[in-house]
Amino acid sequence: MDIQVKVDTDAVVKVTTEVLRQLPYALNDAITRTAKEAVTAAQRELADRLQIRKHFLLGRIRILSYSRVGNLTAVIGVDTRVQGSPLILGFLEEGQSGEKKSSTGEDVAIPLTGSAARPSFPEKVTPKLLYKRLQMEKHTTARGATQWKGKQRTFVIPGVGIFQRVSSSPKTRRRGKSFGGVDERTSTALIYKFKPSAHLGTHVRLRDAMIKVIGERFAPIFAEEFNKELLARASHLANK
Repeated sequence: MDIQVKVDTDAVVKVTTEVLRQLPYALNDAITRTAKEAVTAAQRELADRLQIRKHFLLGRIRILSYSRVGNLTAVIGVDTRVQGSPLILGFLEEGQSGEKKSSTGEDVAIPLTGSAARPSFPEKVTPKLLYKRLQMEKHTTARGATQWKGKQRTFVIPGVGIFQRVSSSPKTRRRGKSFGGVDERTSTALIYKFKPSAHLGTHVRLRDAMIKVIGERFAPIFAEEFNKELLARASHLANK
């Protein structure tokens, strides 16, 4: 008994061609989804290990370059394009922690926790007492001495830090006297301390967090995206 089987090779070739056409689109969608999950993992790593005072810092970890069908590559990392002082996230990466130094070669002004500049550790620096907003200016006294004074009744003691004149308690104010041009009803408080550098001792593993997500999630995400493309093309061909 002879058995004859006819195969429509044209249909097979057509379906195969359609599948191959959709492969770059599935890859592109899978890369983009994986990149987004990797960014989320790195942001979570940062939030878990650091005291985040400025939430814009989390937004600095992002997709720097999106994948495209014609170029199936995505770049994820820390966006360092910010105004003012450079970001220190790169120094906090595992194996790169060290010290933050002033870009001008001078001491680093560190806000003291518990002072008016930073009432508690979780809080960011009080906006009006940000160092750059104090606008320190050079003054020369009648005796020829040089002083640096700024807004919010602040002044500098070289080698020590930045002080702020504050009002004394009402009890002290009632008995206060003025002597030699200095009002005894006010006192001073240290709000910034000068140090040659600030130690960056906290480590983060942003790279490891992102690589782990890529290793665990890309394959299943790609399978999902490829299946979606196949179903979409199959439905399209069936309706022709």
